[in-house]
Amino acid sequence: MSDTPTPMHLLIISGGRDLPDRARDAWPGLRTTVICRPEVVPRLRSREKIERLIVLREDAPVAEWVAAARFVHAADPVDRLTNFTEKDTEKTAAIGVALGLAWHSPETVQAVADKHAMRRVLAEAGVSDVLAETVHDAEGILKVVEKVGYPLICKPVRGVASKGVTRIDGPGDIERALAWGASGATDLDSADLLVEPFLSGDEYSVECVSEDGEHLVVGITRKISEHDHFVEVGHVVPAPLPSSDEERIAGAVQDMLRALDIRRGVTHTEVIVAADAVHIVETHLRPAGDEIPELWARVSGVDLIDVVARQAVGLSVLDEVRAALQAGRQGPRAAAIWYACPDAVGEIVAVAGEDDARAVEGVVDVELLREPGKRLKGVTGSFARAAHVCAVGENQDEALRRAQEGVRKLSFTVRSEGMAARHEALAVND
Repeated sequence: MSDTPTPMHLLIISGGRDLPDRARDAWPGLRTTVICRPEVVPRLRSREKIERLIVLREDAPVAEWVAAARFVHAADPVDRLTNFTEKDTEKTAAIGVALGLAWHSPETVQAVADKHAMRRVLAEAGVSDVLAETVHDAEGILKVVEKVGYPLICKPVRGVASKGVTRIDGPGDIERALAWGASGATDLDSADLLVEPFLSGDEYSVECVSEDGEHLVVGITRKISEHDHFVEVGHVVPAPLPSSDEERIAGAVQDMLRALDIRRGVTHTEVIVAADAVHIVETHLRPAGDEIPELWARVSGVDLIDVVARQAVGLSVLDEVRAALQAGRQGPRAAAIWYACPDAVGEIVAVAGEDDARAVEGVVDVELLREPGKRLKGVTGSFARAAHVCAVGENQDEALRRAQEGVRKLSFTVRSEGMAARHEALAVND
């Protein structure tokens, strides 16, 4: 008998960087169709390997996405469905229902995408009792203040990449928070803002693999954020935690995944850990960003991106992941990433020090995120960071120290104009 897998057709909603190629590697002969927005097309890799590409306008309704999927299914029956990104997940869920293909349910997708809906589901399941309210104006925020007081956190309901997040310590911060939140929600599906109590504690993320409703924690990542807009500037794996804290963090996240009825896939969950509670901040139906999967692959031997690709074609992964975690791994015991966040506003003219950063002991990756010709606008969100350095070490402190030393080797020359246009406008006569 031949060992060649049965030909399979995978429908991919949105893009996925190199994940379609990894899925083809996991299932030789795999045929792929992509349905996406126009903005995704330039980022599609290996386009010559795609059977068909359907591009829908930005504002196309869900029904149009479902109709496109039905057209594909009628022409070339689809065996499996996936979405490797965080965009258009509602469309993906609707397509799954329409074609009878396994993916996350519409209810799960809604609860994950909408932070207010997530709070409601978790409260009903007894997993979290954090009060959260959607607001549109100062009056709405003041009503939350009456219930829980200050400080508060304000952020877009469907926010991503730490955009639009502000802490509110008193009445004087409210208008600024509303303006900043609105700027962060500009490109999102909803302009609503979420306000909830500011949770004090240490920040972590939890990387999980789920299969048939069973949830395996691959690792817990330490998160380091700046304090103005809570943009993440560094990560360390594994987080330096006593086993008792690891167990209660893992338990809280597994309870959350069950409450949201997440049954399969790789998830990335952000938590704040206090002495008496593990607070769920948000979760995502995708692996972490910020090179976190790559850090975990270096220290654990588990490649979470490959796990996503293998699950997309229906392969079972949980036993392999569990075995890899139990077996341990020869090599570095810890890894870290640190971001360059220049405190300047203007156009980048030159970047120096890349070779010096790469020469630092333990540094394994240096990447410029804002190249000459791009503008710096301060640390306004994750996409505003200028560069990162990844490093490994025998322990967490060593890995982090090496990554930070690598970033210190980088320097950015920035051209800042003498007068901003808004200041020139002040001199114009009415």
